[in-house]
Amino acid sequence: MSLISVGMPLYNAEKFVEQALDCLLRQTHTDLEIIISDNCSTDNTVAIVERYAAADTRLKLFRQPENLGPIPNFQFVVEQARGDYFMWRSYDDWSDDNYIETLAAVLDSNRAVDLAVGKVIRANNESQIEGGQELAAYKPTAGFRDSIDMIKASHPGWMYGLFRRAPILATINEVVRDFPHVWGWDHLILFPFASRNRVAGHYGTRFFQRETGISSDRYRPKPAAAQIELARSFYRFCRRDYDKSDASRVQKLAMGIFLLKHTSSCTEKFTRTLRILLGLRRP
Repeated sequence: MSLISVGMPLYNAEKFVEQALDCLLRQTHTDLEIIISDNCSTDNTVAIVERYAAADTRLKLFRQPENLGPIPNFQFVVEQARGDYFMWRSYDDWSDDNYIETLAAVLDSNRAVDLAVGKVIRANNESQIEGGQELAAYKPTAGFRDSIDMIKASHPGWMYGLFRRAPILATINEVVRDFPHVWGWDHLILFPFASRNRVAGHYGTRFFQRETGISSDRYRPKPAAAQIELARSFYRFCRRDYDKSDASRVQKLAMGIFLLKHTSSCTEKFTRTLRILLGLRRP
């Protein structure tokens, strides 16, 4: 059994962090390091985590001297990781007890896969709904059409799957460097993996993503100028990343056209932005 790193970036997490930690400590894969970075919480988060860390040496608590911002805090926990595999876990999400073990087996069995994902369940106080689409069986000879299908099937909850540490560290470093926004960054984290057919799914285990609406209220840009800048940064990042792939020139052009169409049809914030850019409605 090999060491797997779990990173938990925290800020004012007292409401649900015990549930999240209990879930991790119940995992059937027990060789874990749980890296917790507190981003200057003002509630009882640190006291709760210190109590858990005193009882289980697998927990490592880092207290930031000043608030790093949300995305650099996600970056920090990856930088501290020592395992070959890495997983983020939010303070308000949970999973089946076999989640890490099941996804690790997917990565162990196929070196061409850099991200293993389970079944995503969107959860709130009233219901639990399956999110995203199940992937077809992984094909090592997958082509451009398969990349498009994988992007269509992707779900933000895949960000909490199990990654190989080296490629996710490189990706989060690029996102922090080149994308100065919080809204939409999870899709950029997934884009290099989905666009290169480096994702495989196993639907015998579930990840429960709690929907609180906090991200939309706090980080979604509202002024037209901010929406336009977000869209420009988003598409620029995708173009630069895909230009580094071994896709043909025609495929790279086709990917750019597909992303414009796909994001404008399935993501309301880009629909609104594109209408502004095209002059179809006044900002």
